[in-house]
Amino acid sequence: MPQTIDAVAVRGHLASKTTQELCDDFEHLVKAGRRMMWAEQAIMDALFERNPVACVEWMLELGGLFGPAMPHKFFGLK
Repeated sequence: MPQTIDAVAVRGHLASKTTQELCDDFEHLVKAGRRMMWAEQAIMDALFERNPVACVEWMLELGGLFGPAMPHKFFGLK
């Protein structure tokens, strides 16, 4: 039986997290052995809702030469 993802529940959970927590979660997902692209996209969407300008700047560097850029510096963290 295929599993389904409750998008409303995921979105609500992400909305309750701080920007620091979202950035940390994204970093952990990217560095994980088994990537979950849907989860990475959900975090990107949540960060975009908080700060569209920072998110667009981050997305421009996302496919960087040395792998994906982490969002922390674009949101004034770390």
